[in-house]
Amino acid sequence: MHSIKNGQIFGKRAFLSLLLLLFTAAFCGKSLYASGKKDAARPGLSAGSVERSGDGEASLYWRLAEENGGVFVIDGAGNKVPLSVYSRIVVISPGAVETMYMTGGEAAIAGLTSGRDPIWPEEKTALLPDVGNTARPNIEAIIALKPDLVIGNAMTAALMADLASRGYTVLLHNADSIADVFNSAIILGQFTGREAEARLLVAEKQAELDRIKVELRANPLNLKGAFLYSASPIMAFTAESLPGEILGTLGAENIAAGLNAAQPILSPEYILAQNPDFLFGAMSITKPGDILAADSVIAKTRAGKEGNIRIIPSSLFLRPSPRIVENLLEMYRELRNMQEREDGK
Repeated sequence: MHSIKNGQIFGKRAFLSLLLLLFTAAFCGKSLYASGKKDAARPGLSAGSVERSGDGEASLYWRLAEENGGVFVIDGAGNKVPLSVYSRIVVISPGAVETMYMTGGEAAIAGLTSGRDPIWPEEKTALLPDVGNTARPNIEAIIALKPDLVIGNAMTAALMADLASRGYTVLLHNADSIADVFNSAIILGQFTGREAEARLLVAEKQAELDRIKVELRANPLNLKGAFLYSASPIMAFTAESLPGEILGTLGAENIAAGLNAAQPILSPEYILAQNPDFLFGAMSITKPGDILAADSVIAKTRAGKEGNIRIIPSSLFLRPSPRIVENLLEMYRELRNMQEREDGK
């Protein structure tokens, strides 16, 4: 098993370079990710989708379209902005802020928002102009910064529409898959003049995911569990969500997969019948005791008996930032430790 340090699996630089070349070649002409070249725009595709190599179509929140000789980025809400370099971006999406720092494009950030969880790297983001709460930004503070682009989040669609009506260039940032995170990372790199750095970052993160998959094929995890959205009632993320995809990537069976609703309610009878090995709490769940107190049946499951109940900060797995891969690696290590304890009995 590869060693893990600071949440990342490290390999030789030559191996990484080779992976980067293979990664780039694999998607050439059939690209999963955005390209700044006009001939890569895909106006024939429906909004929010591009081709996924070998997997049909993958729904992406940002797509490219060519119109009147120019290339535009269109978000899932229909906002459209030129694919260009911007120098004064007010960023309301914490995931976009983190991505811009990871690619060295932070000089373009004119202002950002704050919330319950700090935005990485907090020692730097704390020094930037603050335009209010991430869910309810101050429109006057945004306008005062004279942005040439405002990047919002799914909670601020109405505010973005207001700004657009005043003539400001706006785009919503969102992601429901790792592919979505990588795609938006490259476009953010293009917005800040750091496309090469963004592509290298995506290649590195994809290589880390691929190495996990290789390990899982050789030594699979025989574990099942769920990402819980709420403890009262007990609600979980299905496979059609970013947390659900994370469980699938880690080779763990999601007991909520296939259930109806985006966050289905898990009945006590269903939980007991599934007998999960682990339960991860997020969103409104703040401590393992919240899950145990949700219903007495939890203590009767393997997760309850073995103490395999964890709280995962939502900022680690719901922010559309490539840092999600580092956090996924930490979860992989945790699940591997659970598996080894099971095997040792």
